[in-house]
Amino acid sequence: MTAIRALSSMAQGLLHVEGIDFLSLPRFVDIQVRVPLDGQRDGSKAAGQVVEQILRRVKEVRDHDRALQPGAVYSYFSESAEAEACRPKSVREVFDGYSSTGRPTFTDFVTMAIERKDPGIDELLDGQDVAITHVSMGRVLRTQQLTEFGKGSPVYRILGQVDAGLYPLINDDKKAAFSFQLLRGATLEGRPRLRVHPVGAAEVMDVADPSVAHILSRFQQRLDQESLRLAGKLANETEVDEEEFALPLLQDLARQLTGRARRKSRRTKHADERAQEGQRPTTKAWEDAQAAGDDRLLWDDREGTVVVLGPRGRVHVFTKAARHVTSLVMQGSAINKRVQQGPWRQAEPEERGEFRMAVRRQARRAEEEAEAEAAAAAAKAASEAAAPTDSVPTDSAPADGAPADTAPADTAPADTAPADTAPADIGSSEPVPAEGDGASSALDPDRTDAEGADPSASDGAATDASDGGLQQGGDGQEVDQRP
Repeated sequence: MTAIRALSSMAQGLLHVEGIDFLSLPRFVDIQVRVPLDGQRDGSKAAGQVVEQILRRVKEVRDHDRALQPGAVYSYFSESAEAEACRPKSVREVFDGYSSTGRPTFTDFVTMAIERKDPGIDELLDGQDVAITHVSMGRVLRTQQLTEFGKGSPVYRILGQVDAGLYPLINDDKKAAFSFQLLRGATLEGRPRLRVHPVGAAEVMDVADPSVAHILSRFQQRLDQESLRLAGKLANETEVDEEEFALPLLQDLARQLTGRARRKSRRTKHADERAQEGQRPTTKAWEDAQAAGDDRLLWDDREGTVVVLGPRGRVHVFTKAARHVTSLVMQGSAINKRVQQGPWRQAEPEERGEFRMAVRRQARRAEEEAEAEAAAAAAKAASEAAAPTDSVPTDSAPADGAPADTAPADTAPADTAPADTAPADIGSSEPVPAEGDGASSALDPDRTDAEGADPSASDGAATDASDGGLQQGGDGQEVDQRP
């Protein structure tokens, strides 16, 4: 027991010196110990081997964590994942393996899919909203990599990856592709740890379809369970092909991504609009911006914009002048990741003050515009109400001198019936006798229509009721029939 306590105390001291947080301390550290029978001669050497194993374990865990940069692949040539060459330059590029010197290479996803003749590439080229996937083994990605440049290194060990695309992005006309890598690391206890690591020029949280992030989250939860199963296989079997162990997991991930895209393509346009409305809480943007406290205002160093955190995961992006850019719904873990790793940070007091003043100006301008629109609508309604409802017909005589609404002499008007009298003069209560061959009769004063106009008058004249009793004689001159 004394020896065990001494080893435990030494291990805790080493982890403390290395800066391991007490919350991250494992319960056990799996090491190999050679117990010397001659303590005086070999005791210090055995103790040195124990210390070396613990320090190596700490270094492996730290190097692996440091190699995981969002969207990037670790470069063994530069021994970093922060170099410019570690990230794809285009949103359509995916990881295509290591070069001989350990540099990551990237290739256009569509070009690779055409060369491989992946299923679904024809639909993708036709412009259909589909996603295609391709599974690659880790050994294939390391084919050209030399041992001197990290081919067998545990720092960034890829068991395999799923290339997937193309996915529409939020507020972007482009579509993105990703390499979802399955990485093998280790814990301080020495057990294997499996992780999913997205690689791409775009961020997964910027994909318009939120189910992609949900699929990856559930996949990581499954990997946590599979890590324990892998640890059991390593403990009970002499040789375990870890890439073969990971292959069914990657194939299942590819099926989920492809199946989701296929189901989404069968949705109606209205369903897509409703789903995207749920992910774009734009109606709450100004309300959340005005109610946000100081701790809910962030600054995006990359875009130079203000990020407002609203209730229920709502996130709104504004310019410095308080012009609304976009709104979306994000999980708390995704928000914390962008704050911790960039590009978001807490807004400075000066930045918050300028933004709040700009929000007030925009709100005041919006109120003035609304009042102006309301006043214009009221004025338009009043003018329409004051306008006369009945219009007075206007006399316009044709070139031949006949009134525009006068029927031909030999044809009765469509809305009148033949009778023995001429129409009454408008404005007079007395009937006006028609001029003709003696065929005349009086109109009924109680009637309003010009019934009984005789179309067989000797001079072919017809009476126009709209010109105050003027009548056209046979010679084409107007005859005044007014009393």
